[in-house]
Amino acid sequence: MKYVKTIALATAALGLAACGGDDNNDKGEAFVRVLHASADAPNVDVLIDGEAALTNVSFQQGSGYISLPEGSTEVDIRVSGTETIALSAELDLLEDGYYSVIAINDVADLALKVIDDTATFTDGDADVRVVHAATAAAEVDIFVTAPDAELSAPTLDAVPFDAAAVLEGLAAGDYQVQIAVDATDDLVYDSGSLAVSSDITAVAVNSTKGKSPVSLIVWTASGVIPVLDNSTELRIVHAVDDIDVDVFAGGELLIDGFSYKDVEGYLTLEPGTVSVAIAAAGSGIGSALENLSGDLALERGESYTVIAAGDDGAVTDASLIVLTDQREASNSANADVRLVHGSSAAADPVDIYVYVNGTTQPSEATVADVELGQDTGYLSLAPNGYTIDIAADGTTSPAISGLTNVALAAGDVKTAIAIGDGSGLEPLLLDDSRD
Repeated sequence: MKYVKTIALATAALGLAACGGDDNNDKGEAFVRVLHASADAPNVDVLIDGEAALTNVSFQQGSGYISLPEGSTEVDIRVSGTETIALSAELDLLEDGYYSVIAINDVADLALKVIDDTATFTDGDADVRVVHAATAAAEVDIFVTAPDAELSAPTLDAVPFDAAAVLEGLAAGDYQVQIAVDATDDLVYDSGSLAVSSDITAVAVNSTKGKSPVSLIVWTASGVIPVLDNSTELRIVHAVDDIDVDVFAGGELLIDGFSYKDVEGYLTLEPGTVSVAIAAAGSGIGSALENLSGDLALERGESYTVIAAGDDGAVTDASLIVLTDQREASNSANADVRLVHGSSAAADPVDIYVYVNGTTQPSEATVADVELGQDTGYLSLAPNGYTIDIAADGTTSPAISGLTNVALAAGDVKTAIAIGDGSGLEPLLLDDSRD
């Protein structure tokens, strides 16, 4: 959910809290906020004393401070859409107290972390609290500096998982947060420039996107802003059958002699707009094909695959397919697989059937009506061997062979591209997961 919707969630929760009965009129107020920081946990509802205050909260969503009566309060985390209570905590709320409740850890070891924010929230300074909630990183060194400052000693050294530390009394201004593996120069996260004008809680969590396994949640008194790593990645696939090409990026030669079915692995770039042009090998950028050229808007923290797809017999009909990639499985117990229609000869649209090896093709397509250049999005599948049939729309007879034993293990993230022309179709299987 976007930031605006997150703030709406917080507002709705405040409205619910304000609707309590008359029994609480003589009690003072306390303030509680809640954050979902477990990357592989499902969406949840947050119950306050048995009443739903927040519903369908997903990973990286959180509320602003919710006004509650002082005294003993029970917070329950319920799996959204069920009656299953995953976690509970009994809070003793003091009058004018401020508290943060964070659901952390992998789903198998889910826990609630409760932090008393009262001292920092009421001291009149801009304080930054840092919470290590990323199971993808062990002990880390955290650097909080002016933007682009040279790194020296860590601001916080050897911070273990589940730890929280406060940087008190920071002057309002711009800062940069960088995270490294403890006692190394191996930076795993860079926030870029962050504006600090009031208290924030910076929560490091697992990231399924981009180069970095870690991202940051900036949590203020009113809501949350996810901040992905300040980098972007680009992978290029040659699926124009059958011609050698040169690839230019930003006006400079990036790849020369790029052949059919070649894949250029992820390149790390600065976020922003980059111009990409593809020309027949040796012909120069001035001969780049208009339909295989264009500006790509690369957002921070994202990874992209660009597929040049088509047939050399009709190269002016070839096109670029731009995909936003996932770099880590959404559920560590399953595999995520995305299927892409990139074949100039395959029927348009196609139906795609995905089923366990040795079983019967299902009567209904797993994903129907996939057109040339489209993809299925990532499908979450249990570890197993799978058959994937790609058939003309409304039929069941596979138009592509070679996807009869796709072995998927827990944690895999893969993309399968249907490529080729009338002389023969085949799959191109890519690994999207981080090394």
